[in-house]
Amino acid sequence: MADTLRDQLVHFDWKKSEPVHALLCLPGVALPLLVGIHYGYPGTAALMAGGAQCVGFGSYQQPLFRKSGAMVAAAVGIAISAMVGALCRDSTAALLCAAAVWAFLYGLSNSLSTASAWVGQQCCVFLIISSAAPSTPGTTHDLVYSALLRGAGVLAGAALQALLMLSFRYHLPQAQTMYSKPDFDPTHFQRSFLREQLDWRGGAMQFSFRLVVTALVSVSLYRTQTWASAYWIGMTAMLVPKPEFTQTVARGVMRASGTLLGALVCTLIVIAARPRGEVLAALALVFLFFTYLLVNVNYGSFSVALTGYICFILAVAHNPPREVLAHRVAATVIGASLAFGIHLLFLTGRRLLGIATPRLRSLEERLN
Repeated sequence: MADTLRDQLVHFDWKKSEPVHALLCLPGVALPLLVGIHYGYPGTAALMAGGAQCVGFGSYQQPLFRKSGAMVAAAVGIAISAMVGALCRDSTAALLCAAAVWAFLYGLSNSLSTASAWVGQQCCVFLIISSAAPSTPGTTHDLVYSALLRGAGVLAGAALQALLMLSFRYHLPQAQTMYSKPDFDPTHFQRSFLREQLDWRGGAMQFSFRLVVTALVSVSLYRTQTWASAYWIGMTAMLVPKPEFTQTVARGVMRASGTLLGALVCTLIVIAARPRGEVLAALALVFLFFTYLLVNVNYGSFSVALTGYICFILAVAHNPPREVLAHRVAATVIGASLAFGIHLLFLTGRRLLGIATPRLRSLEERLN
């Protein structure tokens, strides 16, 4: 396991970098960001940029029934998740129930394909992030109205990115990521397959149970904290887990170390240059380019670039960068540790009970 872990930490697969495709993902984020800042709506700009940024990653995913299925599913899913998360802002019990449902469905989505698993993961992330938002900038304090506007803002940015990427794909061959496969055939998605996934002894169901426990523990801990960015505990805890223990450990280590390095770099830039307005937006876009470029190259370096992007997006929305970054590093370490610990507890429990650890093999793998 040590050799496998070391390979994942230090291996850079530069053949999977796609600079042209990374550049084509930027206009969908840049447009709402720059327009919102120019007209004095930085919070709304950051909200729309978040939806667009997510769908940009969707353009790297394998087809989900259709070539653009992952982008469309993510756009709808994150908008609904953002709205539900905002509705749960004032109720920890409601948030725990929603997080448990989202985590369970995310676990089951891993049994279909990598693209559906990615969509499920993004929905969990937006649910938790939105639960920490006090209100949508420029609105009244009415919870439902604020939640609807938050969902609409995310959907607007996501839809803009999806439309731009579809247009680019139609006109530019470079917009087709080189790792796409033929469309996933929906005729194979049948009742017998669904019944198989609902077997509690199967890999999909056991992974779902572990994700539910992870979500409940991490969200409960985050809701007891009063410091900024505590929601990153829950978000990181949902990003790190994988069916295999080695994968979980590797992702957690790379996520934590990448966050720490990215936070240090961005803090130095903020202190030295003190950027404002459009300069912050430009810095966010530079780091976002490297985030897209490195997404399939190395998870640790990807985490460094993603931290930089989020740092400057938070600064655009007038969050204090030093405080937020320090809290985010702490929250990332806590969230990754929770994911490790819960995975280890499940492994230990299975050994003590003599239960074999099932392998989660997706329908996509079986058909290929």
